[in-house]
Amino acid sequence: MARPPRAVFFDVGDTLLDTSAMLDTALFTALVPIDPSRTIEDVRRAVLASAADMPSRLPPFFAARANAAWWIARYSAVGDALGLDDADLDRFVTTVADGHFGGDALHVVTDAPAALARLRTAGVTLGVISNWDDTLDAILERKGLRGYFAVVLASGTVGVAKPSRAIFEHALAAVGAPAGEAWHVGDDPGADAAGAQQAGLHALLLDPHGLYPGVEQRGIARARTLSAAVDRILGPRTP
Repeated sequence: MARPPRAVFFDVGDTLLDTSAMLDTALFTALVPIDPSRTIEDVRRAVLASAADMPSRLPPFFAARANAAWWIARYSAVGDALGLDDADLDRFVTTVADGHFGGDALHVVTDAPAALARLRTAGVTLGVISNWDDTLDAILERKGLRGYFAVVLASGTVGVAKPSRAIFEHALAAVGAPAGEAWHVGDDPGADAAGAQQAGLHALLLDPHGLYPGVEQRGIARARTLSAAVDRILGPRTP
């Protein structure tokens, strides 16, 4: 087997944790106790109807308070579109916000624990670099993943977000690894793959649907699953 790297860093959203059902699920879960007759389609229509009332750009992840306030305003707009009265609206927004910032609707990607365990068994130091707010550490703990990582960096607490070189350098310094002996795995071709590569790390794009074959021409590795990503990072196995 090829010599393993010193460190491997991971993105979180849609890399380690599946966020695909986050908004609809959180909203619907909060709505059902208020009005059991409503459906998930009612929620989806309200999300679309309320979108025009929101600023087009979400505040940056490192502006934690502004980011949280944007989401709470978003939930309030959805509640208005659902026609909730003041009392129900307050209950709805509080429930959704608690679920959102607690990660209730996030699910661990199926092969994440096995992939992380395999790297750690190989002697690799693991870390997280994610554009997230200050809830990240607690969410990873709740999902059973925090123990794999020597360092967890969320842009909301570091004060800078990917693709900035600074957040990658901060992570490297935290684990004592040079960029050339470290990898970063994430699902965003810009923030994750290009950002890591520009910071001198080996970049691997998690591309489950095969949408970005062109990144390989730029020296960025690509894999459809975390298990396949680990295969690529560790290199061929010996018999």
